[in-house]
Amino acid sequence: MAKSEINFEQKGIGAILSHNRLVVPLNQREYSWERDHVQELFQDFSNALTKSEGSYFLGTIVLTKGSGENPEVSDGQQRLATTSILIAAIRDYFFNQNDLKRAGAIADTYLRTIDLKTTDTVPKLRLNVDDQEFFRKLIISDPGSADRNVPVSRQSHKRIASAAVTAQVYIGDFLKTFKETAHAARLIELVEFIDSGAQVIALRVPDHIDAFVMFETLNDRGLKASQADLLKNHLLSLCAERINEGQQKWASMVGVLESLEQDEITVTYLHHMLINKYGPIREREVFDRIKKTVNSQLGALEFLDELSEGAVHYAALFNPDHKKWNEYGALTRKNITTINRDLRVSQIKPLMFAVARKFPINEAKIAFRYFVFWSVRFLIVGGRGGLLDRNYSLAAFDVANGTIATATALKTKLDEILPVDAVFAATFAEAKISQNYFARYLLRAMEQQHNKVDEPEFVPSDDENTINLEHVLPENPGALWAGIDSDIAAALFRRIGNLVLLQASRNTLIGNSSFDVKLPVS
Repeated sequence: MAKSEINFEQKGIGAILSHNRLVVPLNQREYSWERDHVQELFQDFSNALTKSEGSYFLGTIVLTKGSGENPEVSDGQQRLATTSILIAAIRDYFFNQNDLKRAGAIADTYLRTIDLKTTDTVPKLRLNVDDQEFFRKLIISDPGSADRNVPVSRQSHKRIASAAVTAQVYIGDFLKTFKETAHAARLIELVEFIDSGAQVIALRVPDHIDAFVMFETLNDRGLKASQADLLKNHLLSLCAERINEGQQKWASMVGVLESLEQDEITVTYLHHMLINKYGPIREREVFDRIKKTVNSQLGALEFLDELSEGAVHYAALFNPDHKKWNEYGALTRKNITTINRDLRVSQIKPLMFAVARKFPINEAKIAFRYFVFWSVRFLIVGGRGGLLDRNYSLAAFDVANGTIATATALKTKLDEILPVDAVFAATFAEAKISQNYFARYLLRAMEQQHNKVDEPEFVPSDDENTINLEHVLPENPGALWAGIDSDIAAALFRRIGNLVLLQASRNTLIGNSSFDVKLPVS
């Protein structure tokens, strides 16, 4: 194929698997489809079969020549892997029915082949280095194989295992409407549809650089991919012959972030990192900003270094027991617990990230206590929309670039937007608290302040099964609250002054009783 030549072919996704040995390169992300994505693909197959549609279009797959003999998958691994998982589930069904000839034929056609050079049995689709062995053992190997007892060690492994279960359930549901004698024929019909009816356009491009351009162009035209994928492809394309080094740095970052087990955490982290580097920026602008500012091999590797190093600090913000906080003392751990568990604020995270990376420990300890105070004030008074995001981002930028290096200077920077005491007190007097977790925190903090407990803003975790949040005036007062109409009850129901914490056993006894009955219990 000439250097500038790009070929394409339209065929079934099963045929793509059957006629090729495909490799997911190092720079591609791990298996990422959740159960909803998997179910949607399988349901689309069923709908097309039910409607007797000859074909169903699955989109575009981009393949590159790569460095070895086998085509590399630059775009489309999620669809290819999920289709393989479904085909493996069909193979498993025939295997468990002792129909070993059909089971073997399906496996040999779509799932595995013999490497003529080594005589090893190898998968038709090889995933990236993090997923390949797990995928080979759990999906490609036959039922009953000892390989099936493979440990789950990554989030992507959990998603692959979940997809396998979803495929098994789908096969069971698919066959429910048919007589048992027709099961084999219906599954063969499904395999044939996957082979030729579930069609893709396979674009074959000469090398990775062309694939990266094609990948970005396709996604600009509407195909789904996250900014994290686009950014990864951009950075690794710049790494050129040092792509393995770049991949290791990216994988290091992802491994740390995956431990948080939060959806889309990589995109959020990238957004907060860019706020630290450039100031206020919208999440949807992340890829465009990096594409404009990081445009050399050295720049890409330095940025990947920064991402890998920063991920450790960022992950620590979600875990008060992280080893990073060993030198910060118990109070900082309590601050982080309060922010994550009791306040659940996210707007301040870029600023917390900057302080965690750049402040000396003594200054950071003071700043983290400020973060609790400020978060409570803004939760009561209101965050003033985008103004809070912008000012937190500006402060994070100043901390990250060294303009602000102390907690006092940080407080001075934000003083003009922080609610003053008088405004906070007036708003608090009439505050309505809709989040039960925040109401519980405020009541506990006020109780500790009343009891002159040191640092009353740090509250213990309540067992919600034994300590209930009770509304003194019920939402629907009834006859026991004569003189209180529904409008007044609605206006007062969520006021902080109408809330109290009670032992569950006592709360059950008093129910919607009158104020005179409730008062002694509280």
